[in-house]
Amino acid sequence: MKTSEFDAVLDFPFARGAGAHRALAVLLGASAPVRVTDYGFSGRREAPFVRVQASGPLDVRWGDPFELRTEGGETLGRGTCLFPGPPSAEEVKPARRKALLARLTLGEKEMVLALAEAGGLEGLHGERLAAFSRLSASRVEALAGALEAEGRLRILAFAPLRAVSQDSLDFLRGRVLSFLARYHKSHPSQRGAPFEKLETRFEAPRTVLVLALRLLAKEGRVVEEDGIVRLPDFRIPLTAAEEETLAALEKMVLSGELGSVSQDDIRAQFQLTPGKLQTLLAVLAERKKIVAGFDGFILHARWLDEVIGKIRGSGKKELTVADFKAMTGLSRKYSIPLLELLDSLGVTRRKGSVRDIL
Repeated sequence: MKTSEFDAVLDFPFARGAGAHRALAVLLGASAPVRVTDYGFSGRREAPFVRVQASGPLDVRWGDPFELRTEGGETLGRGTCLFPGPPSAEEVKPARRKALLARLTLGEKEMVLALAEAGGLEGLHGERLAAFSRLSASRVEALAGALEAEGRLRILAFAPLRAVSQDSLDFLRGRVLSFLARYHKSHPSQRGAPFEKLETRFEAPRTVLVLALRLLAKEGRVVEEDGIVRLPDFRIPLTAAEEETLAALEKMVLSGELGSVSQDDIRAQFQLTPGKLQTLLAVLAERKKIVAGFDGFILHARWLDEVIGKIRGSGKKELTVADFKAMTGLSRKYSIPLLELLDSLGVTRRKGSVRDIL
């Protein structure tokens, strides 16, 4: 990338003191006047980290060697570019800069990982790395693959490459668990936190958040159902009276008109407020007793399983609305939203006026 500033490491002790020192940098066969400032980090006397500032933009990348000379042409020593276009002193504290530059001296693989870690949840983008170093895309992919095999990096996409460090991902996972614990405490009547709430809370790229949740779910540390995320041991607390209402509510859903009832039917039967109804329905859904359909209809999970069994056991490859009505006894009012639900569940797939049975 073309930049007028870069951080580097020198292979010789450099004169320390206030301000920058003028020199001539010979880089890739071209020379340019520069000002060199030693960061003065402890323990780096023999191989100091420095800031190099040129009077104009230079085409410099990570790993590029250069030579420093006095203004009179005497060779002082050599250096290696570590960070083209480095962050300012306000953006990065000295201790963090020292650690980052030290990582960038350890070779290609550590350079890739260091950039991924510096990117946080945004991670590493192939375009950024292409401007940062002269490594080919195939070499970068090979390095990222090796880091993933070591459990230090997670590749999100190829062409262009996108990756996030495992440390950043683990940090996010810990924050998600803490957030869910607080959410359950402050929202005890809800099944869990909507996925959209997590997106707003953490402002992480969607692919990174989805990966974090998938890994937590695989480890049994969270449960994600229908866009709701919760801790596995969380249960909505109910009183004995509410448990009785819940049992009657489940019975009503199961014995409703061929398995379907509306929320209006339920409110009228049990004289429930909208908030309490949603809480009880959430408990039934959590216990896998009901499935929410479209247009406000609620289906008993056992009845829905029976319908799916009939469809898959029919021997048909396609299903029309008329076939479905005959199979279930449902009117068109109920058939259309239920077929749409089956589409969303991956049981059927709409193809014109018919549906493929998957």
